[in-house]
Amino acid sequence: MTKLAINAALAASLSLLAVAPAAAQELAVQVPYSDLDLVSPAGAKVLAQRVESACERPDLRDLKAVSAWQQCKDSVRNSAMEQLNSKGVAFDSAAFIGA
Repeated sequence: MTKLAINAALAASLSLLAVAPAAAQELAVQVPYSDLDLVSPAGAKVLAQRVESACERPDLRDLKAVSAWQQCKDSVRNSAMEQLNSKGVAFDSAAFIGA
């Protein structure tokens, strides 16, 4: 399958990521990536940045909100990696490490 076909196939499946914030509510987050080459380190890094910014950053003085934000980011990151792996997409997952 060509890189374009893989990206197109994943566009539908990765468009909604289920996230479980601290309030135990389900939240759907869209992370666009069809414009990225996920095999390249640069494309994987941009996707990682988009995933990281999918959760709204709270006021850093609100410790509960910061904790929920961290959980949200972890959930989105894990979900994105699982969805990409389940589709057999080889991508530079190092971009997600330490993101």
